[in-house]
Amino acid sequence: MSKVKLQQLLTDELSLKQPAFLLEKLGTKLSGSVISETFAGKTAKERQKMVWDALDAELGESATLEVGTLLLYAPEEWDIPLTRSAKAKAS
Repeated sequence: MSKVKLQQLLTDELSLKQPAFLLEKLGTKLSGSVISETFAGKTAKERQKMVWDALDAELGESATLEVGTLLLYAPEEWDIPLTRSAKAKAS
């Protein structure tokens, strides 16, 4: 599966609002982050269910062979500085 195909599939099937994709091919699977306003107000479990239900519906059993880990964020979560959590642990 290509990055473009995965982006189009998720955008269309989930009606993603202003999505941003940071995907890379790791071996035979595409993995990465998807940022969209559509994920705002949803739990991590709800987000994952949305995405994997769409992938399963479109790709069937090959979904887990073609897509790896996807991290799903609302835009306001993506802006969290990653160094903050490291400093908090050091204190």
